Amino acid sequence: MLPKRSKTDIKTLVIASLGSSLEFYDFVIYVFFAQMIATIFFNTTSTISGLLISFSVFASGYVARFVGGIIFSHFGDKRGRKNAFATTILLMAAPTFMIGLLPTYSQAGLLASLLLISCRIIQGLAIGGEIPGAITFVYEHVLKSKRGLACGILFCGTTIGTFLGSSVAALCFAFMSSSTLHSWGWRIPFLIGGVLGWISAYIRRYLKETPLFLNLRKEHIKYPALNIIKAHKYKWLQSASAIWAIAVAISIYLLFLPTYLHVYDQFDSKKILMMNSLAVLMNAFLIMGAGKLSDIIGARKMLNISLIILIIGSYPIFANFAPGNYTAIYLCYLFIGIANAAGAASGIVLLAASFPTKIRYSGVALGYNLALGVLGGFTPLIVTALIQYTGQKTAPAFYMMLVASIALILSLLHKKGSDALH
Repeated sequence: MLPKRSKTDIKTLVIASLGSSLEFYDFVIYVFFAQMIATIFFNTTSTISGLLISFSVFASGYVARFVGGIIFSHFGDKRGRKNAFATTILLMAAPTFMIGLLPTYSQAGLLASLLLISCRIIQGLAIGGEIPGAITFVYEHVLKSKRGLACGILFCGTTIGTFLGSSVAALCFAFMSSSTLHSWGWRIPFLIGGVLGWISAYIRRYLKETPLFLNLRKEHIKYPALNIIKAHKYKWLQSASAIWAIAVAISIYLLFLPTYLHVYDQFDSKKILMMNSLAVLMNAFLIMGAGKLSDIIGARKMLNISLIILIIGSYPIFANFAPGNYTAIYLCYLFIGIANAAGAASGIVLLAASFPTKIRYSGVALGYNLALGVLGGFTPLIVTALIQYTGQKTAPAFYMMLVASIALILSLLHKKGSDALH
């Protein structure tokens, strides 16, 4: 059941989830066209070198998330969640639409590359405040006993944003020739994203401030981010490590995998993108179920189960990838669907629970964006470089196992009852 505070709170949950879904589409659509963007916007003749450059640009958007999170969460903790949360969507829509209109390298040379990087950085700033704002908004609007389900619904929305991105990419590859895609077809997903962003901005006019923030009155901290670093740094790093593991899992298995399978195992991009889209959709609904389950058995236990699955299962999954072996891909998507659903639903609840209301937006932003921006955002670049350096196609599995192990150790070391569920 949904939280029973009021119809207004249910509407807030739906609006927040829908808005995050549309905004997340804007951010992730880039990765599904990474290989093509490398040839369109950069001067390179090597496929692997082009991927490294393109994923570096992808990572730059994630780094900008950290800065954006600090900026938006600062005002969100001091002046209210609503205004900061509503502004981010506008800042995302404009550069997404602009990418669809940019000149290519053959048309404008280095200027085209710089414009693309600038757009990705602006997108990063926006989403740095968006997802933490959504988590804070939803967490503070629902009853304690329903926070797992509510956060599961929220991340179902963001995952559906990934599904939309994957689906649009799959349709483009399925119904357009290679020459058409390289000529102008690649622009369509970005133009669509810009329009979706403006729709989301319109919808968010109906949001209301969270009850917990309104109850603070004037009990605000001058510099919330500094307070977290000084007084809550262990909780910050501990919660960030869990989100880091989830971010790496999403980046490897749901964003990077289609490119990986095409480049290293020669799978058809059309088929893989279609399979990836279905896997992402399945994952979205599994997250809701996992959120409900975390309300029953506890978010901490749920998170630990997820991390153990990632540690045990990652190497066998990658070791079985081979040209034509679609069974291994099906098993992979089932594996990540269960592991990621359990980790995402519980991890974001624990992240929000780690900080008191007066600094919660900043705490969530610092933890979430440290994990996804500074650490998780570099995952496609890191695993591509590891494969290139070691010559081992299973290198992504070892990276996943390392990150999940760090997160599990820190999770097991947490003090029982230390999560501030208020």
